[in-house]
Amino acid sequence: MPVKLPCSSVLLLSAALLAGCAAPVPPKPPIDTTPKARQPLLQTRASFDCSGALPAVHRQICADDALARLDKELVAHQHRLQQELDPVGSLLLAANHRQWLLSRGELCSIAAEPDAQSQACLTGLYRKRSRELEGWRIPQPVSNTGAHALSSYAEYRLVDNRASGLCEPLEQELNRDLRSNGEPSPARLSGVGLLAGSHADVANASVDGREVRVELYNAGLYAGYQIRARGMSIDGKPLLDDATLAHWIAEQPNYGGRAHAASSQTGDYGSIDVFQRAGRTHVLVNETWGFHSPAARGESAYAGLYQLAGATLQPLCLYQTYLTPPRTNTLAGLSVYAQLQAGLEDIVGHPLPGMAQHERRDDFQGWKEQQWTLLNLPLLGVDALSRHGHEAVLRQRHDRALEGLFDWSERNLNNKQAYRRLLPMLQPAQQELRQLFTGQGLDDRDADVAADLLLHATLARAVESLAAPSQPVQLPSPPPAAWQPRYAIAPAPGDLERGRQFATLHSVLLNNAPANVVADFIAYESASRGEQWGRGPDGDPAAAAAVMQPDNLQLLLGAGIDPEQHNRWDKTALMSAAEHNQPRSVALLLQHGANVHRRTRQQMGMGIGGLERREAEQGRQTALLLAAAHAGEETLQLLLEAGAARQAWEGYDRQVCTALQANAELASAERERLQGLLCGTYAALPAAEREQLDVRRGDVLPYRLDGVEYRVSLRQRPASSLFGRTLQSTPDKLDQQVRSLAVKVGTAAVRRGHMQLTGPLTLYAPDLAANSATEVQLYLGYPVSSGAGHVAGYSVLNQPATQILSVRFDTERNDSVGTWRALTAAAREQGLVPANQGFIVVHTRGGRATEYQLVVTDPAANGGAD
Repeated sequence: MPVKLPCSSVLLLSAALLAGCAAPVPPKPPIDTTPKARQPLLQTRASFDCSGALPAVHRQICADDALARLDKELVAHQHRLQQELDPVGSLLLAANHRQWLLSRGELCSIAAEPDAQSQACLTGLYRKRSRELEGWRIPQPVSNTGAHALSSYAEYRLVDNRASGLCEPLEQELNRDLRSNGEPSPARLSGVGLLAGSHADVANASVDGREVRVELYNAGLYAGYQIRARGMSIDGKPLLDDATLAHWIAEQPNYGGRAHAASSQTGDYGSIDVFQRAGRTHVLVNETWGFHSPAARGESAYAGLYQLAGATLQPLCLYQTYLTPPRTNTLAGLSVYAQLQAGLEDIVGHPLPGMAQHERRDDFQGWKEQQWTLLNLPLLGVDALSRHGHEAVLRQRHDRALEGLFDWSERNLNNKQAYRRLLPMLQPAQQELRQLFTGQGLDDRDADVAADLLLHATLARAVESLAAPSQPVQLPSPPPAAWQPRYAIAPAPGDLERGRQFATLHSVLLNNAPANVVADFIAYESASRGEQWGRGPDGDPAAAAAVMQPDNLQLLLGAGIDPEQHNRWDKTALMSAAEHNQPRSVALLLQHGANVHRRTRQQMGMGIGGLERREAEQGRQTALLLAAAHAGEETLQLLLEAGAARQAWEGYDRQVCTALQANAELASAERERLQGLLCGTYAALPAAEREQLDVRRGDVLPYRLDGVEYRVSLRQRPASSLFGRTLQSTPDKLDQQVRSLAVKVGTAAVRRGHMQLTGPLTLYAPDLAANSATEVQLYLGYPVSSGAGHVAGYSVLNQPATQILSVRFDTERNDSVGTWRALTAAAREQGLVPANQGFIVVHTRGGRATEYQLVVTDPAANGGAD
């Protein structure tokens, strides 16, 4: 007889027996399909959020209501035009808009703080651009032959027929419209009276005495700023929301894996249209297509036709629409194209400072969408070029981009070398793309056009981001009747130089001209340009341009050129020769008196493109440091024999040794030999070579006061909003009171004020002279996000951006009074004017550390005025 075990004993048995004691699984709760009202959209004063850190242009816009309104209206108009354009036209207009945004700061002298003159200039620019947009007409198709390319990727296929005799003919009509015009519109169907919605002139309509409203809105950054539909209401009551169509889709067998209670995953629809036909009112709902389609791999987008009867919607016809699944990781196998992109990104560097964070995100997201479309729906681009006649405009833009790239390469040797690495990638990248599109089924001609279009978009977008335009940016003009391209889309190395007339000695040196040509230019410029002979952009010296060709360098030095000429951040020819591992040039320069101890200085915001800006902003480079990172043993040995291994600044010896470890030019044995020479403690520089430390260029000043050394640096303290309260105490009680009050202030900010803390605990001394050995008055607070609300007992101090002298406080060696005295004395020694204000910042990330900050001004930055 079997024994019945208690459930506790069953725990020792298998999972199969456990199932017999498990409680029954409760049924899933019913799905609520009631349409929901959407939350109101957040509104901003300008086209962007005016809170947070913003560039100067955007601060001016936010400070003036009329200008903020102009910005909002102009950007909204721009978004509407983008949606109405074909893919290539949209690409060209988006590029033009980026250029116009960048030009604002160049065409107006923008003050750092709100200023009537800056705002007046910006207002003029915005009004002019608005007038141009109002008068600009979308180019009409020049050819309507053949089926629209969108019909290669989308088709209406009936999957749920609840109105036989209606759904099949509508499917055929929608597909005919798709083949003729691209995205279908109910307005083009026979016998249709369009009432309201995405393709109508209005969003509201009266139907049988009821107010029907389609909620249209700008879907924002992550939806391409498309005008989409969030839902539909009748007499103010939600009748259709973003989940309505999804519930219908979920009723179908093998519907594609989307959770039936979920929306279309985009939170909206591509379009909702209300129309009348044959005496009945219908609603056609389309999900989005292309990059923004809700369809995942293996799924499809859908469209649904409903009948509006009174205050109810009756499902009639459900169609699958966008039938080509998104490709995933398409670029993974394109090694040369990926290298080309990386090379262009390195050349461009970080976005220009005139671009606000939201504009940078727009640029990135817009490029993701453009690149995805050109890769995965290439026939859309191919079709748009021929249908809308963009070929001439695009080739004109491409010629300008290649000219811009070449002009950039002419600035200095580093640029020229980067250009020479980049150009050989163009044709292999084009071939990779062509093979990709052939693999998608495109014929040879279409594959060529698709590859050219994507390569152009990649290259031109990068080159146009190198520098802000200095001239007014005009909207794209109608396509010219003809444009004879100067360059191929993917020119071969040397094609851009062919037939070019070089006008300066600096250019002929960068382009490795023969000795007789160099000699002619030397004779001309040395006689006509005085001390500036041989100079290139940003003062780049001719000797630096010649280091790759020692024979040309010898001609220059023989003609008496100064080997100590330097560019605007003090880079010399010896540094360039060391960086590019040119031992013959290094030897020539040293023989002619080049100073082996020269160093570059930090220059913020200087240079064109990422390579130059990084070099200028880095500062503190020497020939030895550059050689240790890039050069071979012969070059390093020459510099060592010239006495380069001397302590240029504190920690210099360690920097050189670290650079040596990562030097790919050296074999292991060479590196080991050099380590013994370079990885030790260096002797001090000769007195004549020691440069006076200047905190303005990033030097750390060792300042001694009363036997204590302070490491002082000059920094920019960003503008901030401090939330907190005043603290009055004695020096003895200060530490204890700070700890308890800091907790209270932080708690009040987060819990009562619903603010976000954006920085560490900060104590602000508005009047340092009022503090003494017996009494201290400080404002204790935390930096918080802009727009902080009122909390009883607390206040918000808005602090402007300021320059500060900074030092880390050592609790064992420093005292507060001595630290303020040292900062004040160091400021005067460096020619700075100390203010009677300071900050104490308590850092906690990576360990607790306290920083004293004295507010200073620099008379030299104001023309010498105190």
